[in-house]
Amino acid sequence: MYQTISEGIAVLGSYRAGHFKPLRFAWRQRTYHIEEITLVSESRNGGVRGRTYSVLVKGTVYRLFFNRDTEEWRLEEVWCE
Repeated sequence: MYQTISEGIAVLGSYRAGHFKPLRFAWRQRTYHIEEITLVSESRNGGVRGRTYSVLVKGTVYRLFFNRDTEEWRLEEVWCE
């Protein structure tokens, strides 16, 4: 099941052909290197436009949320057994 985190993070990535690809993120003084992006989805919650990335890091799935209006990143959830 997913554990809700909802904390600000820093994300480093690259743009290719107009699409952003997150490569790693920093959370709680630690850097996580993304091995695979398993899902990308667009959302709109009220007036907030967002993009969610489900990413795999050492066998754990993290959900990263990018607020397209404020350009802020958040770690929303972590998969926990």
